[in-house]
Amino acid sequence: MSISSVPSNSRVLMLLGQLERMNGEAMVRDVEMARQVTTKILHLIQTQGESIYTHTYTQNTRDVQTTLNILYILSELLTVGEGRRVGVFVSKGGTGILFQILIAASKDLPPSEELMLQLHSLLAKVGPKDRKFGVKARLSGALNVTINLMKQNLQNTKLLLPCLQVLRVYSTNSVNAISLGKNGVVELMFKIVGPYCKKNTSLLKVALDALGALLKSKTNARRAVDGGHVPVLLSLYLDWHRNDTRHRHMLIRKGLLVCLRNVTNIKLGRKAFIEADGMRILYNSSTVTSLLGVRTLDTLRNAHTHTSLECAPPYHSLHTPFVDDYAL
Repeated sequence: MSISSVPSNSRVLMLLGQLERMNGEAMVRDVEMARQVTTKILHLIQTQGESIYTHTYTQNTRDVQTTLNILYILSELLTVGEGRRVGVFVSKGGTGILFQILIAASKDLPPSEELMLQLHSLLAKVGPKDRKFGVKARLSGALNVTINLMKQNLQNTKLLLPCLQVLRVYSTNSVNAISLGKNGVVELMFKIVGPYCKKNTSLLKVALDALGALLKSKTNARRAVDGGHVPVLLSLYLDWHRNDTRHRHMLIRKGLLVCLRNVTNIKLGRKAFIEADGMRILYNSSTVTSLLGVRTLDTLRNAHTHTSLECAPPYHSLHTPFVDDYAL
């Protein structure tokens, strides 16, 4: 019986069985066959929408194209019915395998850009569903791989975006956030988010989310203050406020306010905020002509008020006309 006469689901299972029999030394010896098998599996999944779960066999192959084919297969499978399938993938140890592949791929000089892009895209999908993602990343050594990749590809937005998406998940772990700060990631993020530019707004939004998560660490907040970045955040916010008259980039403005709020959670940050005239800047950007009266911008107004009240000196020491509005 030929493969073409077998139902599509069975054909995928037959090909997976063939791939499994090749697993190990056989896959290393017969690279071309491994490529053909994985290409056929990918084609069937793309055209037939198979709802099967596939294991990764990349641990035993050094061929970049075969590895890519398997990652493409995983990407197709995890995109449809994302939540359930990602959960299965995580429970089968898939996250750890992806990190192993990432570490191995990083040792190639130069590493394959497409391989790094696909790995980080998959990790960005898997990360939010894996409660131990941050710990696994740190213990595997993946943090440094992602950091180095970002440093080398600041102008390559196609690769930088999935790296930032993964960094955002890394940074939700407090230990990771401190470790990333020690490795210069706070300074690196400020290179990415500024100066003001309306290009690549999707990337900027993710970058601000990651920076906001990093700045929850008081150690990182202090780094931002010491680096003189509080005036930078205020200047960026003012630029976006003045130019985003139709409120299309509210998430970017909110991201900047979250960064300011997290920096001002420490005393040095509040001092730097006041010295940079932050109170007046936020007040002027929350007037009737900008935020007041626009119900969809409640989150921005709330962030303005929270940050301003946190940073305000004792009421009796203030003699500025705008403080009364925040105090009400």
